[in-house]
Amino acid sequence: MFTRRLFAPLCTSPFAALLLAVLLLSAPTVRGQSADKSPDTRYVPMHMQSGTWDAAVTFYANDQPSGTAKGVQTNTLLQNGHWIVNQFRIPASGKFPAYEGHGVWGYDPVAKTWVDTWVDTNDMAVRTSYGFWSDREQSMTWSSKQPNGSGQWTDFRIIEKYEGADRRTLTFYQLGVMTARPIKLVEMVFTRRANS
Repeated sequence: MFTRRLFAPLCTSPFAALLLAVLLLSAPTVRGQSADKSPDTRYVPMHMQSGTWDAAVTFYANDQPSGTAKGVQTNTLLQNGHWIVNQFRIPASGKFPAYEGHGVWGYDPVAKTWVDTWVDTNDMAVRTSYGFWSDREQSMTWSSKQPNGSGQWTDFRIIEKYEGADRRTLTFYQLGVMTARPIKLVEMVFTRRANS
């Protein structure tokens, strides 16, 4: 009613009425979101990772396998499906102590990229990674820089490849300081548990 009275003088010509209709239809909603209802595919990678996964872990030293472990990762989507919480545990075995890691990641609409924050029993600092999703390759590539406790920064690359709905492989690399050559540290093969 108020809008009609306010714009009534402008609606005396067909051109003005058409212009008003276009402006009103293209205006954002009250909450600042577009009226566009097209599906948002940015959140697909999180949905692909939800559930409980068994992990076969292989550690590397000097580009050679140096040990193995088994772990479990439980991934829970937040209610809106835009963020996922990772909880990962590996029990102590042989020369390796128990490991626990906890992360939150998703698509950050402000930074316009995927962002992952991770803490675990090995790190001396929070690790924040920024990701790139390749729909064609069904893979996420993460890049991060973390203090090493000696006043220097270490660069990491994490590549996660999805192989269908029930299998994915995550490979963790450290980049060499002088050559930036990727040095493989860990490879994890995740298999989704049934009914998760």
